[in-house]
Amino acid sequence: MSPFRALAPAPSRELPAACAELAAWLHATPLAELPDDEILGLSERYDEAVAGPDTDENEILRLLTRPFSRRLDIPEYYRYTGLHVAGWYFARREDAYEAGLMLLHALMTDLIALEEREAGLHETTVEEGAERVRRLKAVLDHLDRSPVGPDRTMASAGLVRLAGDDDALVHDLTVVNRCSGFRRSDKHDEHIFMRAVQACEIGFFLIRWTARRATEAVGRDRDEYVLRMGQLTWAAELLNVVFHALRTLTPELFMGFRDATGSASAVQSLNYHLMELVVYGYDERKIDTYRRFEHLAPINDLLLRAFTSLRDAAGGSQDPDVREAFAASETPLHVWRGRHYGFGRRYLPDTPGSGGTEGAGYLKRFVGKSGLPSGDLVDDVEQLLTRFAFC
Repeated sequence: MSPFRALAPAPSRELPAACAELAAWLHATPLAELPDDEILGLSERYDEAVAGPDTDENEILRLLTRPFSRRLDIPEYYRYTGLHVAGWYFARREDAYEAGLMLLHALMTDLIALEEREAGLHETTVEEGAERVRRLKAVLDHLDRSPVGPDRTMASAGLVRLAGDDDALVHDLTVVNRCSGFRRSDKHDEHIFMRAVQACEIGFFLIRWTARRATEAVGRDRDEYVLRMGQLTWAAELLNVVFHALRTLTPELFMGFRDATGSASAVQSLNYHLMELVVYGYDERKIDTYRRFEHLAPINDLLLRAFTSLRDAAGGSQDPDVREAFAASETPLHVWRGRHYGFGRRYLPDTPGSGGTEGAGYLKRFVGKSGLPSGDLVDDVEQLLTRFAFC
């Protein structure tokens, strides 16, 4: 059965009225300026939705209000990025890779429409807005080239067309769009930053998902390995295409909303660290980071430290094509790490990182990935390696 076939009864494509009203208010409100009583009210609405019946309205209210919960111990990065909504979405889909393509397409399409509307409001920024839109459309072009099966791209497989006929999928994509992407500042440019972070998180997850399947296929199923490595390479290249669009932010525009993001930092990203673990192996240099953040502590599990990385599995193959396919996938990952470091150098040259690191200096240490250990193949540790990761 196709992962995009709706389960009966098909949900409405519109959010329930109370949810739509709350989502519109959250999208229009600089959340960093919310008074304590407003945050407390949102936290109470979350608790009420959790305690209430399992209706579509309560489910969406939980997604909308979870980041404001005072009962849950949520890392600041996840309060800011709203990645629990993406986790909800992926848990409802059968094929994580195709689901990720659909979600990326929906988020980027919505962002392009928003940027085009904003550019039309300001005559002085038409040129800059047009460049941002052009680069975002390049992300959609990259999506069209994603391999979803042997000799099939996203465009020829007709996934986008199929999505339009699937009420359940359209409903879920609408929920993700409306229940995430809330700005903490009143600055328009925070939109592209937020969606770029979410797109990268989806990319990290897809790289991990395809890397695990490629590792399992080494020495067993050559066609499966070739397909998964093609998908992994595409997902790694996606990170660079997204970063290219993000560079339409100047340092001045970035600093205009950075303070409003508080202590949220991508160093807290589970998807990022798990991706690197699966592709390269356990990185002893990050042990202090894993200890500093409680939600990262499971990565220190002895089973994960002995996990066989894709690099070691491919490197141990007697098939030169297997080794070359890994080398091809590593190139865009290395480029991305360099660009991530370059982003820190450009935007935070003398500023500590928001996650308690030294900023760009922290990123520089992890550009190289040589010498990381890995061991035998292991089973999932509490599904940590399988699911879209959020806290």
